[in-house]
Amino acid sequence: MMSDLYCVARFNAKPGKAQELQQALKSLIANTHREDGCLLYQLTEEVPYAGANGEPWDCVFIEQWASREAFEAHCAQPYIKEYFEQLAPALVADADVRLFRPL
Repeated sequence: MMSDLYCVARFNAKPGKAQELQQALKSLIANTHREDGCLLYQLTEEVPYAGANGEPWDCVFIEQWASREAFEAHCAQPYIKEYFEQLAPALVADADVRLFRPL
């Protein structure tokens, strides 16, 4: 039985590049929403909260996928590879991509 997979992908922009990074990440959404197995692919910005620990991230994708296979297929899409190979090096200072499964 396959179970949902969640992904939290956090990004900090290089100095002065936050707007550009947001636009680059937003450009991935329409294609991703058309992928099989994409249940949620939402770009967010942090809302200040007293329970937060550490520095805020510039933008965070909250993702839900039908399976690990659907997530891996997403990572192999040409537009995702192009983002990580062509755009990210100029825009991203730090990235943290983590996968979660339901308990």
